[in-house]
Amino acid sequence: MISVEIHKNLPSDYEFWLVEKYESYITSCRYIEIYYPAHQINYMLILENKNLIDLIIFGNEGNTCICFNSLVTMPQEVIEIFAENVFNKYPTVQKIRLAGSYKSYNLKRSFLFSKSNDYILSLPIKTDDYYSQLGSTTRRHIKNYNAKLLRDYPDVRYITVFKNDIKESVIDKIVQLSFNRMKSKGITPGKSPKDTNDFYRYSQHYGCVAYIEINGQIVAGSISHILNNRIYLYMITHDNNFAKYNVGQLCIVNLIKASINLKLSTFHFLWGDNEYKVRLQAKPHALFSYVIYRAYSFSFIVNKIKAKSSRTLINIRQSKYSKPLREAIKSYRRKST
Repeated sequence: MISVEIHKNLPSDYEFWLVEKYESYITSCRYIEIYYPAHQINYMLILENKNLIDLIIFGNEGNTCICFNSLVTMPQEVIEIFAENVFNKYPTVQKIRLAGSYKSYNLKRSFLFSKSNDYILSLPIKTDDYYSQLGSTTRRHIKNYNAKLLRDYPDVRYITVFKNDIKESVIDKIVQLSFNRMKSKGITPGKSPKDTNDFYRYSQHYGCVAYIEINGQIVAGSISHILNNRIYLYMITHDNNFAKYNVGQLCIVNLIKASINLKLSTFHFLWGDNEYKVRLQAKPHALFSYVIYRAYSFSFIVNKIKAKSSRTLINIRQSKYSKPLREAIKSYRRKST
């Protein structure tokens, strides 16, 4: 017998259960309290014969309910139970946003508003096994770049720190390198330096920071999160002055080696189609995001058409035929910067 309970505030007492169940750095109380401080949070317990089988965290904002369970896989019947109970309990809610599901759904009064890929690397038991999976060209490049860096900078250090050992100054430096690099490529950063504090606060719970240091200066760095035997790469960047050593790739490879030594099972590169992810043996896994409506309406039809048009435009922008135009726009932005 299925029963449902809805409670206010974060389900902090269930933090360990959430991490064990969903294995997602986003679907955790610590993540939500840091990145969504202005939201009124609720959670739904879905029980079968009084045993907890699923827990959905959500927040209502105007006429929209936002589901915070992301980078997860949940059965369609659980989503249907969640939607039905939200619409019954909150009469002002007209739609539910469900983002980042590894499972596709065929839900009534819903439409797919975005689709992307999480690139996932299944980690072997030994680093030698990982290197044997790489292409011969990639192995040779890693070896040569590392040798060149050691030759020119014998004091180079590869550093990996976790949780409370992570310093805010290191996070700040990595974030600033990322902003500088995006601007050099003509890309407007989606975050600002003031977000550094959020990155640092969350890193104290589940963080893993790997970076390359030369003469006390960080020349490449990554911010990632480890939950329940999985690692999620949130940010990777490097100093353009050291680009000829390919320090960004060396930093990722060092993080992968550290993950293997920690006996982690999977390395998530997260969304974004990049050639280096495939080169490092990551495989794409589709992520689906939906909007579920209370009822069929004019708003439902209009937004469904908009979502379909938006996905079509994204596909066109990402196609090989639009690459010359994308490069021209980036070049113009670089010159403007």
